[in-house]
Amino acid sequence: MTDRFLNLELAQARWLVLLTLLLGLILDTMMSLQDAQLLAPPMTLLFLMYWSAQFLKNTHLIAAFILGLLLDALYQTILGTHALIFITITFIMLRYRLLFRSHSVLQQALVMVFYLFVYQFLSYLLYAPVLDQQQSIRFWLMPFTGLIIWPILALSLRWLTQKLYTH
Repeated sequence: MTDRFLNLELAQARWLVLLTLLLGLILDTMMSLQDAQLLAPPMTLLFLMYWSAQFLKNTHLIAAFILGLLLDALYQTILGTHALIFITITFIMLRYRLLFRSHSVLQQALVMVFYLFVYQFLSYLLYAPVLDQQQSIRFWLMPFTGLIIWPILALSLRWLTQKLYTH
């Protein structure tokens, strides 16, 4: 854990953070247009969790609120529900991010399963989706797809950040 990326400031990687969050919104838009929406985790939330864990001097709660509002507009849900879910999950991440950073990427993926279960549970409570049996299985298996996606996302963002910002 002695790589130089951990000492990087948000101001130095601002454009990378903004571009990855925009990429998350684009991926979420693509997933909402497909049938894979129930199985795919919210990529915007995964990118937000990654950057929340990396920059210790920032809370990212305002970003969570804005991204939640954008997803509410994207999914045409009640305005503020995704913002509430994102802020709640970001707050939990902020409370434990030092411990989260000390874990290996595979252990982080297991923690992300917990965060995605919280996301799914709150979504289920707030939206009360009507799902048949097959859709219900895909809905509750979504956190496990996050288990597969998180190591790829975390390692590629770490590699990209080290390539761009360490000379």
